[in-house]
Amino acid sequence: MKQSEEQEGEKRAQYDSPEKKVQNTDSVQLWREYFSERFETFEKRKMQTVSFRDLADGKDTSYTFVHIYRDYYPALLNAGQFFDEDIALLYRYHVQIETLIRLFSFEAQYGVASYMQSNFEATVEKLSDQIYAALKDMNSEKLLNENKKLVEESLRNFQSLYEIPPKWSYLLFYLFQVSWSLLYKERTWVEKYEKQLLEEKESGKSSQMLDLALVHFAFAREEDKLAFECLAQNEKNVEMVHFLVWMKLLVDKQEWERLLTWLLYLKPHFLEGVSSYYYQSDAREFFHEYLQYFWKYAQHTGDEEKYEEMLIEFLPITFYEYGEYLMVIGEHERWVELQVIMGYSPELIQRKDLKEVLSFDKEKVLPIYHQTIDRLINERTRKSYQSAIKHLKTLRTIYFDLGEEERFSHYIHQIATTYGRLRAFQEELRKGKFIS
Repeated sequence: MKQSEEQEGEKRAQYDSPEKKVQNTDSVQLWREYFSERFETFEKRKMQTVSFRDLADGKDTSYTFVHIYRDYYPALLNAGQFFDEDIALLYRYHVQIETLIRLFSFEAQYGVASYMQSNFEATVEKLSDQIYAALKDMNSEKLLNENKKLVEESLRNFQSLYEIPPKWSYLLFYLFQVSWSLLYKERTWVEKYEKQLLEEKESGKSSQMLDLALVHFAFAREEDKLAFECLAQNEKNVEMVHFLVWMKLLVDKQEWERLLTWLLYLKPHFLEGVSSYYYQSDAREFFHEYLQYFWKYAQHTGDEEKYEEMLIEFLPITFYEYGEYLMVIGEHERWVELQVIMGYSPELIQRKDLKEVLSFDKEKVLPIYHQTIDRLINERTRKSYQSAIKHLKTLRTIYFDLGEEERFSHYIHQIATTYGRLRAFQEELRKGKFIS
């Protein structure tokens, strides 16, 4: 009995400050105990001068969700000091999960004022990115080999995320995707959980999370064909953000052939949604992330053909990307054709690109100026005529640099004759000393 009391006394002495509970410890349970103790102290201090009514009405600024992210979260991070870098990252990961849960609890209990909603969402997104960064930096293979029980305990704690409110279900699955791909990779765990999910499905249970989890486990086993079959059955449950996470994981693993498979699988989905591109900011954001992954594939494999095919299929919304691609590969003539097809005048073209083509081959840019001048004349206003004259002066310089003075004279004679009845335009030609 005396020995037991001495051991307890030693234990209490060991944790004579709350922070010592998490310093160089390999216990998720101890970490969580510390989180709770720290939050109790933090919230008590914040609530001392706040009335519940003001807090619920969002009128008091001495305690908001912002303080959870700016005060409570850094305090937990600073408390965790570890000799082992990967355990330190695992601790950070659990601090981030804890902070997310506290944020959602605050939202459920007190609400978030409408003017602060975008800030709340941005804070949640920042934390999600930080979770991905912690997982990516972690050597999970080493952790599993040296601290398997700790990772197993971590997985049990991960289940607390299922308390996330339904409106954040897309975030829950995002965390599921990155955690099961980068940390909980033990094959027996995956097989056990997948078996459990399949049994639930066979018994008649169905949920968005269950169906998506089965897709993810097929993805994790590199059975992409099976993943696509599962996706076809659950299209309504899958948000574009989930597809982009799978592709992000493939990029980080540098699995380029699989990435192409997923890019091509997604192409028809984006083609169907082209009409929403101009009206929905999310659609634009998702599409440009998709483009970025396609470009990374082309860069790392040298297979630019598929990338170019995609850019052509999605014109005109890929105009800038396609133009940039043609400049990178030095296809100046096709770059000019693209500007002409799109009806772009020199003012709308990036100056550095136009300058580059002029330095390589002045002859190639002539169609851009011809088309622009013709369009401006046909607008039939004094201002458009004056703009046409400015372009004619640039065109004259280009023709003269090419040693094609006679060809330019023939061009001036042609437009002066064609538009002979436009008195104002004839006046501007005379002012510019193109005709007498």
